[in-house]
Amino acid sequence: MTYVEHQHIKEWLGQHEGEILGVQHSGILDEYLNSLPWTSSGIRWGKISHIKLEIPQSPDATFIRECLETPMGSHSHALIMYNGSEKSILCRAEDAFRDIDLLYLRAPGPRYFCGVDVTGDSITVCAKDFAEYDIAGLTFRASDG
Repeated sequence: MTYVEHQHIKEWLGQHEGEILGVQHSGILDEYLNSLPWTSSGIRWGKISHIKLEIPQSPDATFIRECLETPMGSHSHALIMYNGSEKSILCRAEDAFRDIDLLYLRAPGPRYFCGVDVTGDSITVCAKDFAEYDIAGLTFRASDG
C-alpha cells in the first residue's frame, strides 16, 4: 500500500480541495532534493538558508501566517511528497500547513513538500521552495537573497 492509499488520506482528500498527482511530480522534488547537501538523517541545513517553525498542537492563524511568509508560502498550492517513487498529493498550501501532521501520519522520518503554482490545468512544481517536516517541526528553505 502506498501512502496516498491510506484511509486517513482518502478521507482528508474527500474533505479538501486536493488531488493525487503522478510519480513524475514527486520526481521533480526528489531530483532537486538529491542535488542538495545531506547528512545521514536529512538535509544538511547548516549549508542552506532556512527558517524553523515549531508546529503547535492546534495550528492557528499565527502559525499559518508564519508559513505563508516563507518562500514556499508564496505559492497557492503544495505538493506533499512521501518519496520520489510514489504518487504525491496536490492541495492548497494553507491546508497543507494546517494539517501537515495528519498528512504525514504513518510516514516516519523527515518528509519533504514544496510549493506549486496552478494556472488552469497547468501544474508547476517549485521544488526550490520546499520544507522539511519532522517531529521537531517544519524547516523551510529561505530566500537566497
